[in-house]
Formats: sequence, structure tokens, C-alpha cells
Amino acid sequence: MKEEQGSSLTRQPSKFTLYCLAMVGGLGMAMMMVAAMVGVIYGGDLDAESTHTLGLLLVSGLLLLAIAIGFWLGWVRPFERFDDINVPAEPEHH
Repeated sequence: MKEEQGSSLTRQPSKFTLYCLAMVGGLGMAMMMVAAMVGVIYGGDLDAESTHTLGLLLVSGLLLLAIAIGFWLGWVRPFERFDDINVPAEPEHH
């Protein structure tokens, strides 16, 4: 009975959850890259309003990335479950 309780505590989140978190983080990275590319290419020709828009795009991308990383750390908790290379894996471990 204790093994069943222990296994329920170490259960990993679903693959769909991890996929969604990866998509949110990837969207944040893409937004930051687009803001950086537009800023580099058209940097000298941008007016103040466009510069503020690029800054908002960059900050919102950073916020999305930070949210995705924070949720991943809180949900998966990789610092509590990690593989020890000195302990052999179970025979049915693939």
C-alpha cells in the first residue's frame, strides 16, 4: 500500500500539459526574437511609439517565458526527482 501512495506522489504530469507549457515558453521566445529582429533591422527608422511597442513585445515575451518556466518547475519539480547514474534502473525501464 505504501508503494501505491509513493507512486502517486511521484506521478509526472500529462504529456499534453508539458506540451502546452512548452508552447507557451516557445511563444514567449518567438515574441522576443521578433522584437529583437525588428529592432535591429529598423532600429534607426523607428519612432517613439514603435519603440514602445517593440519594448512591450519584448517584455511580454519574457513574461510568457518566465511563466512557462515557473509553472514547469512547480509542476514537474525536477529538483526532487532525478536519475542517479550509480543506481541501476529497473529491468522494465525503457
